[in-house]
Amino acid sequence: MKKITTKIAALSLVLSAIFWLSGCDSSDTTTPAVTPVATTTLTGVVADGYLVGAKVCLDKNYNDVCDEGEPFVLTDSTGKYTFTLPEMSATQLPILVEADENTIDLDTNTSIGTKWYFKANSGNSSFISPLSTLVAQAMALDPTLTTEQAMANLQTELGLDINTTIDYVAANNTKAHNAAKIIAHSLANTETSLSAIATTTDARTIRLLAAQQVRSQTAAIQENAITGNTLYLCDVNTTDVTAQVTELTTAISASLSPQLQADLLFMWEEERLARDVYNAMYAKWGSKIFTNIATNGEQTHINSIKSMIDKYAVSTTEYPVVAIAGVFINQDLQSLYNTLVAKGNVSVTEAYNVGVLIENTDIADLDKRLLPTDLPADIRAVYENLRKGSESHLAAFNKQL
Repeated sequence: MKKITTKIAALSLVLSAIFWLSGCDSSDTTTPAVTPVATTTLTGVVADGYLVGAKVCLDKNYNDVCDEGEPFVLTDSTGKYTFTLPEMSATQLPILVEADENTIDLDTNTSIGTKWYFKANSGNSSFISPLSTLVAQAMALDPTLTTEQAMANLQTELGLDINTTIDYVAANNTKAHNAAKIIAHSLANTETSLSAIATTTDARTIRLLAAQQVRSQTAAIQENAITGNTLYLCDVNTTDVTAQVTELTTAISASLSPQLQADLLFMWEEERLARDVYNAMYAKWGSKIFTNIATNGEQTHINSIKSMIDKYAVSTTEYPVVAIAGVFINQDLQSLYNTLVAKGNVSVTEAYNVGVLIENTDIADLDKRLLPTDLPADIRAVYENLRKGSESHLAAFNKQL
């Protein structure tokens, strides 16, 4: 693990100076005023044909599954969905569609009779379809791709006039619509076949592998889309699925440099440090600002970074399965935690000062980790989200001083 940044190392010195200059007032245990959370409205349409009653969710943990507790809505009678959500979530998280057997496809006005999974990245969510799914999965497999590049690649491979941000139903683009129908059924069929064999493999990996297999058959998709054979199904490769999964996960891990992997692990522990210090300060002083930020802020930050660690198969073998509060692998962070808790235990004012310095340091470290040009878009989105959260936490602590 690389050494702690000089900015963090200097934090203890700054804290010491504040400690000696500050008083020891411990009387303030009031609950801080709650600042309204900025929201934004996110709308779009879901189609093979327009889908009615399909579940649309924000993938908070980036695992390609609509999990319990993740925000979701159902598409209306025209296939539209609308979210009104905290601004950062609505503009940065992937959007998933999970349609079940009872979902109505307005192409036929009947239920689809199977399960479909579609996906879109946040900047490409106004029209979610099988085409946007292949674009999003291509970007997951190659984090260097932009949405525009991934979309252009798909258009070239399919040899069709497509734009995954444009509603091909409303535009009467029959060939693109036909291709989407073939891809929808092929993705579902491939995912079902692979899942039956690789029963212990997570859904995200299976869905990536299914998209990879379907994507390899764009010539056949193009041919059948042009002739109107929308019943065509892509072939499923079930030969040694375990080896296919291993090759896929190895490629995903290799897509992230050792430095970026180290950065994720460091930020994971730094966010744990913030949570654990704040929990200790709440236990000492009872000021609810600490437990509110620890529970609603820092734990969310920890989960977000862990989702990237899992996605990019970053090794965590040296980390305990169940992390112990206040115990860290990085010994610089361990020393810093001990210092921060000792300073914060002097008075509630000192505890608020500790909060200010933690958040300032977190912002500085995130700024440093946002600099690399090879930083994948999803990790960048997580870091930017964390930075905004730290700015909010900083403002809350400053109000107490």
